[in-house]
Amino acid sequence: MERRRQSTSKLLLVGVLLAIVLVGVRVATALEIGEEASDFTLPSTLGEEVSLRQFRGKHLVLIEFFGGDFPVCRANLSARQVDYRQFQALNIQILGISVQNPFAQKLQANSLQLPYPLLSDMDLQVAKVYGAVYGSTGAKVDFPNSVGQVAGRAFFLVDKQGIVRGKWIGEQLAVFSSEVLLQGAQQVAAKP
Repeated sequence: MERRRQSTSKLLLVGVLLAIVLVGVRVATALEIGEEASDFTLPSTLGEEVSLRQFRGKHLVLIEFFGGDFPVCRANLSARQVDYRQFQALNIQILGISVQNPFAQKLQANSLQLPYPLLSDMDLQVAKVYGAVYGSTGAKVDFPNSVGQVAGRAFFLVDKQGIVRGKWIGEQLAVFSSEVLLQGAQQVAAKP
């Protein structure tokens, strides 16, 4: 009887672990280059909701997922702020997305003097669709307590037709260079 319980427990554990792995793989590969970007509507630091669809036909959109008000996240947001004019020259709208509430994001945006909005994805629904949940991207996990609780560092470049044309997930650099993002955007902008 005891052996049967142990066998059942082991099978149950293997089943649960397999389900976690399969869900993680599904989340991590949820959105690929060449696919239509999933639309979203989220509260923003502008005091109003922002939707991806509102930029369709007008702008390229760079979606930057970040964990929150952590030093490395602040440094990455600041890097986009420093190079913002170059992004504007390519007609790129930057949208930063994290799990922070809009009030906390407004404080962060103001302290960094960000010229672009931050959007609040408090339930991680957008991050899940884009495959950008921390711990599911295949990147090194430095903060185990944050796995599944915040967005991981990820960037998506969406063209005017709403198609994902660039994707950078799980980069290990402390600050992800705007130069790489701008090069990708220049290639997309050059296409009719």
